[in-house]
Amino acid sequence: MSMEARITVVLSKLVSLLILKEVVYEAQKCRNSNSCIYKNVLDTGLCWGYETNCPQHLGYSNANCPGDHKGWVSSKHQQLQTFFNQADFGFVKQQILSKTTMCEPKADGESLLECSSYLQFCRGKNLYLDFRDLPARKESFRYKMDVLKKGQIGGKCKLDKFRLQSEATHQSPLQSWAPEIQHFEELSDMVNEESQICDVFIDKPTFIMKIDATVNMYHHFCDFFNLYTSLHVNGTHSKMFSRDINILIWETYTYHSNFGITWSAFTQNPLMNLRTFQGKRVCFREVVFPLLPRMIFGLYYNTPIVWGCKESGLFHAFSKFILHRLKIPNRTAIDQVAKPKIKILLLSRNTQYRRILNEQALLDALRLSPRQYSVKRVEFTHETDFRHQLRVIQDTDIFIGMHGAGLTHLLFLPDWAAVFELYNCEDEHCYADLARLRGIHYQTWTNPVKLKPQDEGHHPSDGGPHAKFTNYSFDTEEFLRIVELAANHVANHPAYRHMLSHIRESATDVIFIKSLEFKNQPPLTRSRKHTVNWPKNFTLTETKETRKRPVPSSKTLELHMKLFQTRKRENFTTVVVKSVFQRKELVEVEWIPLPASLEILVLGLVVMGTKGKERLVNEERVLEVEIEQGMTDGSEQRFTAEGEPHTDGEPGDLRLRIQTSPHSVFERRGDDLYTNVTISLADALADAYTTPSKIAKILTPIWKNHEKKIKKIFSEEQPKKFLAAVGFEPTPRKTGA
Repeated sequence: MSMEARITVVLSKLVSLLILKEVVYEAQKCRNSNSCIYKNVLDTGLCWGYETNCPQHLGYSNANCPGDHKGWVSSKHQQLQTFFNQADFGFVKQQILSKTTMCEPKADGESLLECSSYLQFCRGKNLYLDFRDLPARKESFRYKMDVLKKGQIGGKCKLDKFRLQSEATHQSPLQSWAPEIQHFEELSDMVNEESQICDVFIDKPTFIMKIDATVNMYHHFCDFFNLYTSLHVNGTHSKMFSRDINILIWETYTYHSNFGITWSAFTQNPLMNLRTFQGKRVCFREVVFPLLPRMIFGLYYNTPIVWGCKESGLFHAFSKFILHRLKIPNRTAIDQVAKPKIKILLLSRNTQYRRILNEQALLDALRLSPRQYSVKRVEFTHETDFRHQLRVIQDTDIFIGMHGAGLTHLLFLPDWAAVFELYNCEDEHCYADLARLRGIHYQTWTNPVKLKPQDEGHHPSDGGPHAKFTNYSFDTEEFLRIVELAANHVANHPAYRHMLSHIRESATDVIFIKSLEFKNQPPLTRSRKHTVNWPKNFTLTETKETRKRPVPSSKTLELHMKLFQTRKRENFTTVVVKSVFQRKELVEVEWIPLPASLEILVLGLVVMGTKGKERLVNEERVLEVEIEQGMTDGSEQRFTAEGEPHTDGEPGDLRLRIQTSPHSVFERRGDDLYTNVTISLADALADAYTTPSKIAKILTPIWKNHEKKIKKIFSEEQPKKFLAAVGFEPTPRKTGA
């Protein structure tokens, strides 16, 4: 082994030890804290599954293969291992193991480039990219393979040209980074913040993204999923999930998507594209080229999956990561009712094709079913807030919809849920595979005799018959039969039953009964039907009391009520009818019978997450901010969803902007500090202040006046070493008698 290789190994081990030290430190902080919620996993040895010392029973994955093994494999063990490697954290492990060094540093501060097989994932340090050609390209572009030319990407390191070219075989925009990395060249200059070749130096870690179709949820979430997977492949330091990163989109179009809020799960900084740096030479301290959405044998898009297996831990972790980062509450925080019903959500389409022609008949049949489902119809458009979509999906047990990108929402269903692809339009595997990757029960229409297409369908390009380009009506009885199968799965799922027991236990902690006393009201009469109105302009304000920490999404509504009195066996009963408006939809609430003879009306109501007249509850939180040395005026740190709420109730971002205060002695100019010292003309002419003893004369008054401040700024040893170097000794401390 060469000396350079040995140094690299030693440095790698040193970095690993430093990371381990920081992890141990954070774990100890959690162990000593009374509020840390992760104490129960500190000493369990739990791991993701791709680590070298991670035993299978402690890994995150819960993959299983209940069916018989067949086709590609010869044993049950091989079947499970194949699934783990194809679609679970085993895929991450394979990417990590396949990484090789393409350009090796020979000294500290030099560049590094390492990539996995076929250049599907690459990572570099101190890399140079030249975008000076971009201003000449007037048209906006994406999916281009000629953004970089020879020598427009490189670094100061020893390049293995043969290895690089042998891996650069997947030449396609969204399959690999070969179209860009193949032009990598060795540079003679160092790449750092002082380099003359760098017009811009980016200090923050930067992820460069080549993204798929942003208007289509299925395709765009290929991007988000592969970015999440890349965090694990890149996970070599303790802040692998930090949101203080840059994301540079490899195109010149301005990014726009209804799903754009999902980026905030990964970064707290604004998105950039190639127009951001056109005409400049840009250098990156750390840059990552993540996995791509359409890799051959990649993840998610057309992933080949071994038969009979389901429930990828990687897909499950991605789902929970997005929901957590976007602050989407789970069912126990959404639903607080005494007798929960199985909730069915039908995703309607207002498009030219794949509409349900007898949609209303199917909805009516569900509502009249003896099973007493809770039924809701939604239509998600580009105007529907994506966070709202996720909240609706999390509040769903059975998700029904025609074949289409909207079914990608199944990624964020509760673990016990079922998805019913009403008709797959002869695309059998797309959402069936996505459902089993996520571990969600899947149903689809299997009897073609009991559905009726509007026509044979005509493909827009060639006009030939195509099942995706027409509309359908469905047999009601067959529809109810399939829904019943999905409902049985939900009702028998252990997670669903656990959720129900949790809701019942917490329901009594949430509802608070509030008393109202009617004053100056006429006495109730014994007429057959009599109406007593509320006092003019009277409103009842909802109150919520809980022994648990208040849920920030709980709102207080003003409810306008009407009071009716009826007669039943000579005993009068008061009935309250409530109407609650939520986003233009009328929510019907059951009638509550109460004794009419009481002069005090007892009412209790908690409405979670509605959008009526709202009162927001103040809540204090402590946010940790790191102020790095040398930060400039105007530097910003953004905390997503930590600010004041917008008018629609959603929290805004909190922005912290750095502003430096003037100093009485020193003046800041860029990264340097200056101070003025008055000297005599004779001293100036004699160059009297070039020797250490003369410099001490300048430092003496500064030290005496600002000794405390200097000691705060520097460590204990720094000022001593500096002052000793220039021949100056500070005034010794006085000691007691």
